[in-house]
Amino acid sequence: MARPTGYVMVRVFDRGTMIYETTGANLFVNAGLPALAALLGGDTAGEFCSAVGFGSGSNAPTVSDVGLTAPAYYKPIDSHSEDGNGSVTFNWSLTTSDTGAQNLTIQEIALFANHGGVGLPGGNAPAPMLARKTISPIVFTSGMSVSGTWTLTF
Repeated sequence: MARPTGYVMVRVFDRGTMIYETTGANLFVNAGLPALAALLGGDTAGEFCSAVGFGSGSNAPTVSDVGLTAPAYYKPIDSHSEDGNGSVTFNWSLTTSDTGAQNLTIQEIALFANHGGVGLPGGNAPAPMLARKTISPIVFTSGMSVSGTWTLTF
């Protein structure tokens, strides 16, 4: 089955100095396919990518993934842009104001729609999951910020 492809770029800063950077492919999961179909059908309420999640799970992504491993932290996407050729890029970040993520060992990142209107930021998971990526562990501390982009191509 053809599905969107894409890549994730992650940058970690500790007190303003970049200490880690990685870029790699993501996996668009089966749970996100109905959201795409609904968008094409004109049903837009809750079907669009609106959140990014940071979880502690280390298992490799599979198409059957539906959520992140707890503990996890979720927040709204910062912004997005479309290139006019079938790609969309989502910008996201964790900052020192995201105190709910402090001391979380981040090993997975995911994009989510938010059908249920879960309040963000926080520890309650929005749904459905759209795409997932695992990364080398990052212990998020009070002096850190994490930022990145997530590009999907259709």
